Amino acid sequence: MLLSGGLISLTSQVRSAAEENVYQSSTLALGQAYVEQLRSLDFPRLSDAAAGTADLPLVNSAGLALTNERGSAFTNGDWARETVMLDEDATGAPRQPMTFRFRPVLVDLATASSGAARGVEITVFFETTYNYGSAHTYRASLRTVRSDVPSY
Repeated sequence: MLLSGGLISLTSQVRSAAEENVYQSSTLALGQAYVEQLRSLDFPRLSDAAAGTADLPLVNSAGLALTNERGSAFTNGDWARETVMLDEDATGAPRQPMTFRFRPVLVDLATASSGAARGVEITVFFETTYNYGSAHTYRASLRTVRSDVPSY
């Protein structure tokens, strides 16, 4: 009886660790997708967004125009939020919601560089909250630089 109780506990811990990995992997994939959207913006638009003179025309995972958490145009430094369903039940109804928030911080490197090329540092902060038995939050960030010099 004691052995079966230990096996059930171990199975539960393994399942919990596997679920946590699914949420964290999904969070990183979403974060990377937003970084790639930012990197794919034409450089003048990205530079203007870093200066605070343009919005960021990104789309969320449902393919809709991204807005900030207040429902306004999404700009540098704003937080955006979306709920992503990670699974579906036997009828096809979505389940396992994950709340994903992210915030890009764009810095124009023209003032810090004396070279001819211009660049924008892109840092994306993101977090996920999910409930698997208890509430969990996972936070991470990604950073890259986009230059006005073509890289092809």
